[in-house]
Amino acid sequence: MESVKYRFLNLNTVIDEVHSLFEQWPSNEHDPRISPDSVQRTKLALHEWIANLVQHASFECSHPEIMLDVETVEDAIVCVVEDNSQGFDLDAHLVMAAEDLAHLPERGMGLLMLQACATDLFYGRISDGRNRLKFSVKGEDDPCLTIPF
Repeated sequence: MESVKYRFLNLNTVIDEVHSLFEQWPSNEHDPRISPDSVQRTKLALHEWIANLVQHASFECSHPEIMLDVETVEDAIVCVVEDNSQGFDLDAHLVMAAEDLAHLPERGMGLLMLQACATDLFYGRISDGRNRLKFSVKGEDDPCLTIPF
């Protein structure tokens, strides 16, 4: 998979647009270093993050803008998602969700699923005031070993 960049401006259509991108992604026949499992976990992680932006992010008075950059680096798929929302404390949400697993409904586990699928997970505000989520998905990682539920 070559480095590809996308820009989304409409929260009403972004999930459908991201899903249509998934259908266009090449199989690992084009890059044998990337396993089909890695591609599926990347799709799940991106879906969960974008869905959280649509449902929970506050863009206040600005027009929503979500940028997605996906590339292959060695045996990993590296994703960077930037947005102009107000942001939130991802680490605090992950700790709170992990401590209260018994009370989580079917909904509300998206961030834990993202964490289970990804390695090298980083989220924070960058110098231009945007938020950046960066993560990798590697073929040798077994997400079943890190899913807390």
